[in-house]
Amino acid sequence: MRTEHSAASRFGLGVIVVLYMAHALPLYFYNVAVPAILRSQGVDLRWIGMLSLLYLPWAFKFLWAPLVDRWHLPALGRRRSWLWLTQLLLLVGILVLAFTGLDHGLTVFVLVGMWISTIAATQDIAIDGYTVEALAPAEHRLGSMAQSVGVALGSMVGGAGVLWLYETRGWNVALLSLAAMSALTLFAVQQINEVPRPAASQRPSVLRALRRPELRWALLLIVLYRMVEAPAMAMVNPLLVDQKWSLTEIGLLISVGGAGVGMLAAVGAAWLLKQRNAEQLLMHAGWWRTLLYVLLAALLYSGVLASSQFGLGALVIALLALRYVAMTSLYALFMRISSREQAGTDFTLLVCFELLIFFIGGALSGFLAKGLGYPAYYVALAIVSALGLLLCRPLLRRFAPSPSSP
Repeated sequence: MRTEHSAASRFGLGVIVVLYMAHALPLYFYNVAVPAILRSQGVDLRWIGMLSLLYLPWAFKFLWAPLVDRWHLPALGRRRSWLWLTQLLLLVGILVLAFTGLDHGLTVFVLVGMWISTIAATQDIAIDGYTVEALAPAEHRLGSMAQSVGVALGSMVGGAGVLWLYETRGWNVALLSLAAMSALTLFAVQQINEVPRPAASQRPSVLRALRRPELRWALLLIVLYRMVEAPAMAMVNPLLVDQKWSLTEIGLLISVGGAGVGMLAAVGAAWLLKQRNAEQLLMHAGWWRTLLYVLLAALLYSGVLASSQFGLGALVIALLALRYVAMTSLYALFMRISSREQAGTDFTLLVCFELLIFFIGGALSGFLAKGLGYPAYYVALAIVSALGLLLCRPLLRRFAPSPSSP
């Protein structure tokens, strides 16, 4: 008989970390490895930026999130049913990609990518719902931290690991290794503790979520706070390639150094969230992010970064660390305002809208960077970031917990 563990225990949080890592593995292959591989082959920046459109299922998964909240196989359990199904389908997608690769044309590559993206998005609904339900409100910061750590580990393996294997062993070995790692995460699925859904007067639905004022205000917050991050991050890998970094160096920087620092940043953010609320931490991270955009632009204008690999690498690491702090804080806020009656639907709606903003920014990034040049591009992003934060300040006060809140 399997031993039951509290979701907030070290073991329970470890399970959540592995679950988030499972769906991040193939995503960071596309997010980190593929852009660098394509740029090394001379693919235009505009096409690389358009790869963000492969993640459209993540922006629209709210459409089927109520189904994940409602339906399951009683023999497997409410969340375990979906986790088993989606992880097996992810494995199929990775294996197909391993044996088709880039040699069968862009159409096959995009179709398999859309399959993987859609299945991973569906899996994420179940993981998010389980995390919100299994943790008490005071523990949501730990759930957000576990999510950030799992995503960082997925970035390390799916990004840096696959890049290194591709460069040293080739496409098939890299993708089969990714499939093997994904298969191992199935052991975590059996370790989750199913949480019964609270009795609800209505069926889970997106319209029910949108009737709540706090969710509508959160959608506006997402636009103001996140609209510059995707354009900034989408051009980091092409910038590194144009600065003569090798694929292995990029993988080590982004998916090992960046993800490692990101995990530490997520743990630090969870600790800080015991001392202050998520709203305060979001503002601090946002202003530091703006400052780094200005610094990056200034160094690019001066030409210093062309001869200083360390300086550029340090700036990228700092940007990634701030991204994890902001993500941990923002997702803790999302968990706080999500209803336990339809946790998967509420949280998914917020994340979908965030990703929609992220993907649109990423898709446009190549056109903007090509037209402006890297230095002017990051100056423009710094200005937009500062304006967005000024508008966020009064909005965030709406989410601040009252003094009587636990």
